[in-house]
Amino acid sequence: MKMKTLLFGMLTVLLMASCTTFKMSGTSMNMDTPPFHNVGELDIVVNVHEWLGTSGGGNLANISATNMDDKLYDTIEREVKKAGGDAVLNLDVEYKASFFNILLNMITFNLYAPAQAHVTGNIIKYEM
Repeated sequence: MKMKTLLFGMLTVLLMASCTTFKMSGTSMNMDTPPFHNVGELDIVVNVHEWLGTSGGGNLANISATNMDDKLYDTIEREVKKAGGDAVLNLDVEYKASFFNILLNMITFNLYAPAQAHVTGNIIKYEM
């Protein structure tokens, strides 16, 4: 009985954990950066809806491969404009699947593959 309880507990902890499959940090690369000042912080979570694959992972035949790219770019651009900035420095993107995302993926037999992208960085404005 104790072994079943221990096994159930370990399985529960494993299933409750989220999974990070991709992380990109510090993508700013410019040797001649003009003078700038910080106008805000970027910290957003973008929900991504993909198909035929695993949550936070690869997708079969990449039929929805650009879903995340377009949505991330548009969201980052909107946040930069809202803060009155020109660019983002120290951009971090972490692509992950929560327990709920993985559960939905399992229930739909890998047809629906939801995930989340957590984006952080410094919004800057160039000094002219």
